Amino acid sequence: MSDCTPMTDSSILTRLSLRQLAWACLGVMTVIFVVVSAVSILGQIKVARAVDELSGHVVPIRADVEALRRAFTDQETGERGFLLTGNPVSLDPYNAGTATADQLLTDLHAKLAGDPEATRLLDGAADAAGAWRSQAADPQIAARGRGPLPADQQEGMALQGKRLFDTLRSRLRELAAYVDGQNDAQLSRIQSVQKTAAIVQAVGAAILLATLVVAVVVVDRLLTRPVNAMVEQVQRVADGDYDHPITATGPRETAEIGDAVEQMRESLRASTDRLVDSELRDEQARIAADLHDRVIQRVFGLGLGLTSASARRNPDLEPFIDETDAIIRDLREVIFNLHHAIAPPGRSTRMRAAIIDVVESSVAALGFTPTLQFEGPVDEAPIRPDLHAAVLAVVRESLSNVARHAQGTAAWVNVVVTASELRVIVRDNGIGVTDADVLGHGRRNIASRAEQFGGEATIGDVNPGAGAVVEWVVPLQPLPTDGGRRREVDLAGSDR
Repeated sequence: MSDCTPMTDSSILTRLSLRQLAWACLGVMTVIFVVVSAVSILGQIKVARAVDELSGHVVPIRADVEALRRAFTDQETGERGFLLTGNPVSLDPYNAGTATADQLLTDLHAKLAGDPEATRLLDGAADAAGAWRSQAADPQIAARGRGPLPADQQEGMALQGKRLFDTLRSRLRELAAYVDGQNDAQLSRIQSVQKTAAIVQAVGAAILLATLVVAVVVVDRLLTRPVNAMVEQVQRVADGDYDHPITATGPRETAEIGDAVEQMRESLRASTDRLVDSELRDEQARIAADLHDRVIQRVFGLGLGLTSASARRNPDLEPFIDETDAIIRDLREVIFNLHHAIAPPGRSTRMRAAIIDVVESSVAALGFTPTLQFEGPVDEAPIRPDLHAAVLAVVRESLSNVARHAQGTAAWVNVVVTASELRVIVRDNGIGVTDADVLGHGRRNIASRAEQFGGEATIGDVNPGAGAVVEWVVPLQPLPTDGGRRREVDLAGSDR
């Protein structure tokens, strides 16, 4: 037999509705998606701006610096050619380079206006170029234009021009190195932004996937599992187990459905009890009267005869006298039960009848009829509905274990009610308890049901190889002073 363990609701869960649960999951995923998308868009904007700055500012400046270097090189080449040959055509590169350099210096000053370091390097290159032109190029060109120069004078001019132009080359290299560094820094910035955007997108996708998984788990725990548990409980009630409570779990809608089904179950059980009580009360009264008026009187007469015969010193009759006394006690118990069965409304008979039904329903699985015995005011005890259901489950689970594992030929069920406790003892004559049996789900359920009501359960062997015994004990509330006394009916019909 399978057991359904009710799930526990938190106060937050019982306040949630299906719509709130769905909107909560959708809202979390939407927020994550929006945040990831916003970060990704910002990254793309930064990359676009960096690319625009690189292509529209840094790269053109780098190209202008390279063009400026070539313009000064052309000037130096033209000046040296004219100094050697005196041919005016040699001055064409010098003149063209001078015009280009002046224009590039003007443009670069405008483009580098916001960069103090680049402006300083550009000014240094312009000063070096001015020094070369004023101290070497222009005087040497003017001197050569007046006619040929002595070899030693020409050589001295060449050395002076080379020294000043080397200074210009050094300033231009510094400017070019700085511009190249700016270019590399911009490229690194673009790569960094792209890498960050890629990481954010990957992390966002992972978080979104994790959120989806968590949403599936949450929906399974807060909706699917409670609904499945409630369906299983409703199915048990539909199969006839009217004592099995319906636990209202899950979101507000499913909890309300569970409460409504629980009310229907209570109404159905009450209607069934009233119908059964109405049909059985007359028959039980007739049987009680017949037993009292006919059977017990005859057995009592038999007991008197046997006692009289035993008085004449016939020891062989003593076992029959003992058996007659046992029969009389059993009949008294039957009449006592029948009197309580036809008692006025208000006295519950469900516990005793329900246990009898459970025991009788186990006969097919066991292959024999267990011996059932009640002691104490079983139907007058203050037993709550959940304890009532637990007692039936313990008896049913214990007999099921006997049928599955004991390999026995007999079983005994004792239900004992006192003023302070309720005790259920199930014993068999089978092979006893094995390690595998002790660890089974059924026996763990028996123990947990006892702990639920502040009691305890022990499961063990009667004697080695002589069967197993389950003893289940839970405390009870104090019984009323006028209803806790056990009543017996004697042979003459008076209570004692």
